[in-house]
Amino acid sequence: MMKSGRGDNRKVAIGVAAIAVVGAILVLALYQIQNSSRVTSTGAPDPRLAYLTILPGYAVLGPRNATVTIFEFGDFQCPTCDNWFKTQEPQVLQNLVDTGRANFVWRDFEYYGIDSTNASQAAYAAGEQGKFWQFYDLLYTNQGGINSGWANKANLFGFAQSLGLNMTQFGSSFNGGKYLNMVTTNFNDGKKLGITGTPTFFVVGPHGKVVEIIGSQPYSVFQDTVNSMLNG
Repeated sequence: MMKSGRGDNRKVAIGVAAIAVVGAILVLALYQIQNSSRVTSTGAPDPRLAYLTILPGYAVLGPRNATVTIFEFGDFQCPTCDNWFKTQEPQVLQNLVDTGRANFVWRDFEYYGIDSTNASQAAYAAGEQGKFWQFYDLLYTNQGGINSGWANKANLFGFAQSLGLNMTQFGSSFNGGKYLNMVTTNFNDGKKLGITGTPTFFVVGPHGKVVEIIGSQPYSVFQDTVNSMLNG
């Protein structure tokens, strides 16, 4: 017995509607892919670049106009930072910075406590006299237990004296809290960059490309990142 034509017509109508829906979905997907492609190709500036520029007062190793910049956000009390300083940093400096392929910028991200803040302020005060990196080396070389008082005033002044600094100038800057605002700004910038631990690195290359490297990564990671930026 033949069924009524109404059923067949309804099936046809449903089929047409389904095709129309699928077609609409495909058109929408295609539009989204094309739109996404346009956004990518236009290269909208990475918002992190607002916090990754070399400002006056920053400690920089290597040529300031290098094509690639490696920013380290670290804490002088951080054991992982200390490990990277002793095991990987020498290779980064020797093979990437000393050769002019990149420069290296250190910024403090202080979350351990008072010894962290004291150490950073003292390093910046030493930097006034051209001895930031020497003071930096002393701080990591003499790193003590977290907030154990190892970065107290007496020890920091002892480090300064061992470097032959003008102690009147050093004491004025340190005691007056001249660099406390810089320490606070670096910490706030770090939070805006999404940093949750140290060390955290940002490698900035041509065309505003930014690569984040988290933790005490081996030298090869930095080498590959810099090479990719320079050869890309």
